[in-house]
Amino acid sequence: MVFWWLALKDLLTVVRDKKALLTLILMPLLLIAILGSAFSDMLKESEDSTIQKFSLGVVNLDKGQFSKVLTTEVLEKQLSKQMNVIYFQEEELSEKINDRKLDVGIVIESDFTSTLMSGNPAKIKLLTVPDPGIKSTIVTSVIEQFSQSLPVEAVAASLAEPVVGNQDSLSQEKQINQTLLKESAIDAKTKPVSSFQYYAAAMSVMFLLMTVVQGVSTMFLEKEQEVYKRLMLTHLTYNNYLAGKMLGLIVICLVQSAIIIGGTSLLFGVDWGKSQFGIMLMTIAFVINACGLGVMAGSFIKTEKSFSVAGSLATQIMAALGGSMVPLYVFPEWVNLVTKILPNGLALQTYLDFMSGTRLVDALPAIGGSIGLGIIFFAIGLIRLSRERGGHYA
Repeated sequence: MVFWWLALKDLLTVVRDKKALLTLILMPLLLIAILGSAFSDMLKESEDSTIQKFSLGVVNLDKGQFSKVLTTEVLEKQLSKQMNVIYFQEEELSEKINDRKLDVGIVIESDFTSTLMSGNPAKIKLLTVPDPGIKSTIVTSVIEQFSQSLPVEAVAASLAEPVVGNQDSLSQEKQINQTLLKESAIDAKTKPVSSFQYYAAAMSVMFLLMTVVQGVSTMFLEKEQEVYKRLMLTHLTYNNYLAGKMLGLIVICLVQSAIIIGGTSLLFGVDWGKSQFGIMLMTIAFVINACGLGVMAGSFIKTEKSFSVAGSLATQIMAALGGSMVPLYVFPEWVNLVTKILPNGLALQTYLDFMSGTRLVDALPAIGGSIGLGIIFFAIGLIRLSRERGGHYA
């Protein structure tokens, strides 16, 4: 445990450095205030961006079981907070849409149930005004998910069995409805992310990355000076030296993250989600990942000056690709998937998931993946540095 004092030394050095405190704490809060206000129109506040309840016109030409489940159980009951279902005749619905008295409506064809029973995808006609906004997206998503996730064979077998008595019929219908709704209902706990929430997470990740780069850069600076040699004279092993440095970085980043989270919560009312423990775990995982990447990159660079320049450039590139400068929502989906290999990209997306209501158990794969990548990066860097030291002292 001789590396504990080394971690404490690094923490005290940062605390005594007023310039470092301004950079690590005040700058993120200032940028969050500026960007959160500037992009408030693009990413509206959670109160303003919640989905307003709207009316959905429905024409049901099918008399089968599946159309009844879709309209009654899914649209009317499960989505009662999002939409108000109104039934029309087909001509009447078209007239309502044309007169703009209704924004969106659907026509369920007469072969809806039979088509699904045969295992083929069923189509529903969607009628909308020229710009219905998110309403048409919601209706389309619900119908597609409903149609694609039906356990057709199991339900068909249930419907084919003879039913005796009214109670048995109601019980069977209830069981079928529960099976269908298990996959078709929308998660009502998902929350939209506001501009202040987004940039609180984005700036936190970017400045944590800067802190990690600075910490790894300090390691290389110490190796070029007499500090490292003096530490080695204290019988501190190389592995203990790295462990102490990594522990110090984790503690510094956790303190920085706690101040940013607390500051944004008090100053801007940012909601970081219910899982504060999950935020802490992701921060630790992110630091391990970023430190591992920094050590691996540093093992290929000989001087601290070169690493500092390369690290600053890499930080800006990673921040841009990871969503700290431009919102992730403007990128194509494949770009968001690719950026998850970056420590900051994966951390930012996980923070946003927590803000949207994701549970800790659902974020564990991302946390575990971040730690795993960090260990791999760290192992590669450690192997290279060990070989370099062995060749140097041979």
